[in-house]
Amino acid sequence: MKQKWSRGHIGPFWDKTMYSDLSFVSQPILQSELDKWNSLGYDYVKKFLGTAYDNKNPMPDWVHNLGNLFDLANQTYKIYKMQTLDIMPTHVDHFSTYMQLFNTPYKDIKRVLVMLEDWKPGHYLEIDGVGITSWIAGDWFMWDSDVPHAASNIGIEDRYTLQITGTSLDTKKSMSDLHWFNIPNMPEKFETSKFAYTKVINEQFFDNSPTYLYMFNGRITELEEIQHDDETINRLNETGIHIYLNEPLCSYQVDAVDLVYDGREGSKHNMIFYSEFGEHINPFEMRADELDSILIYANNNRLTNIKVHTGDYMVEPYYPEYTSRIKLLTDDIFIKSQFSLHRTEKVHLTPNFNKKFICLNWRYTRHRFMTAAFLAEKSTYMTWYFKAGCTIMNHSPWLNFFSRWAGNYPEYQTTIMKGVIHLNNNTPLNLDLNIQNPTVITHHYFGKFYPENSVMNDIIQPGKANYDKLKKFYSDVFVDIVTESRFAQPTANYSEKALQPIFYKKPFILVAPPKTLEYMRSMGFKTFGDFWDESYDNCYNHEDRLAMIFKIIQDLDDKPIHELREMYNEMAYILEHNFDVANSIIPNVSEYT
Repeated sequence: MKQKWSRGHIGPFWDKTMYSDLSFVSQPILQSELDKWNSLGYDYVKKFLGTAYDNKNPMPDWVHNLGNLFDLANQTYKIYKMQTLDIMPTHVDHFSTYMQLFNTPYKDIKRVLVMLEDWKPGHYLEIDGVGITSWIAGDWFMWDSDVPHAASNIGIEDRYTLQITGTSLDTKKSMSDLHWFNIPNMPEKFETSKFAYTKVINEQFFDNSPTYLYMFNGRITELEEIQHDDETINRLNETGIHIYLNEPLCSYQVDAVDLVYDGREGSKHNMIFYSEFGEHINPFEMRADELDSILIYANNNRLTNIKVHTGDYMVEPYYPEYTSRIKLLTDDIFIKSQFSLHRTEKVHLTPNFNKKFICLNWRYTRHRFMTAAFLAEKSTYMTWYFKAGCTIMNHSPWLNFFSRWAGNYPEYQTTIMKGVIHLNNNTPLNLDLNIQNPTVITHHYFGKFYPENSVMNDIIQPGKANYDKLKKFYSDVFVDIVTESRFAQPTANYSEKALQPIFYKKPFILVAPPKTLEYMRSMGFKTFGDFWDESYDNCYNHEDRLAMIFKIIQDLDDKPIHELREMYNEMAYILEHNFDVANSIIPNVSEYT
């Protein structure tokens, strides 16, 4: 049976002074519930339910900021305080007022409980028969409307939680929907909870330009089905249309139509929903699912003035087949719409670290496997949740591990093979999650997003969710080895993963597509070419680029820790500069409430 509840963590950006002095009042109890609990032997209970500060009162900004991290519509909030001997017996919530208020079916309602403080002795939570203790501030639990749960406080300290009630959004639907605004003769549609995008887009275009925003990966089928009337077509060709793609392009080559992955045939993608490529690419053979749909939309409606904004760097030269009808621009709405929840916290440079590297990996890819194996026996804090053999690395359009690495990089090959053994013997390696069992990779085109037994909400980003859990590790390392989602593709792209070391004021080495460092520099960031060889950024042979990165890692690993501390002090001006640049281009969450 599918588990009907999940858990995760958000690094707290609140403290007790923000809620302890609120006006908490007792909560009403249905007489039927009271009669039932008394009949079960709870007639001795001092007080049921505890006290709450609810939506009848102005809710603090930090509550709304926290709620916006969950993809739930129609959110309501209660801050709960349970005092000594307050008990909430096992029950299922009725949600009658909520259903009337939002005209929402019972089955679509979700409840989230965020723990505002670390667990104290005597505090207890139970969800669907599972007892839970020892939580830390920022841990959250989400369950379906019909899941039984209970809570109690038999300790001597008050128990504080935030309760969020909301309407569930089907993950794929909410993320894949096409959102639009200012499109003539079409009802405005912007239903996503990704609330920052509207403001960012509107700040770029003050003329209310017709705009689409696509949140997911792959074909935009909804766009392909739109048919405008002649009046609308004429207006759109006059004003122009802006289409923003939140995710990198899902590219493929026109002759790659019979690939096999995960036991399925006939896909044009070799990484489930996107493709990896070798060094030599003919741009006239390059296609992308999203651009295919946009071209269909343009042709169906005789549109001649479409600008596509994507996070792929130097996108136009690699997709010439589209440029006669579509203007392709590098303009990353994803990066511009990320939130720095911890930007108000004073981040201090920390040269007194004892470890050399940190490398965080949630989803499996080949380049992450290679990098994790190379770092496995070095001075590294690492996350890794998979088991695989070296043969997995040999089936790839860009990687020939056994023959080419044996000839060109034999020492690195040996290090990686030893590292694979080390990983397989020690996985799962947890820093920010609590994965109990490794996921076994059995196919070279394995492409699942997260470890099989992860209970994290896929929508929440690792860095955003786990800032406080990771802070202690970042403070104790020299450099972040950032393994981006994409690697073997011609267009550079980076994500919140590359921003994470910037907010911790740490240097970074990017395991990413070629020209990614150049892309970051074009946005104002400084990189670390004065301290190590960054020519890897210009190498389009993906194996050689990875080997060049490994050389930097090996050279740094060979240095004593005191030399790395001196180097860290010397690059302090870069770290401060990057921190300021990131905060200048990324909005503060408080500005969007």
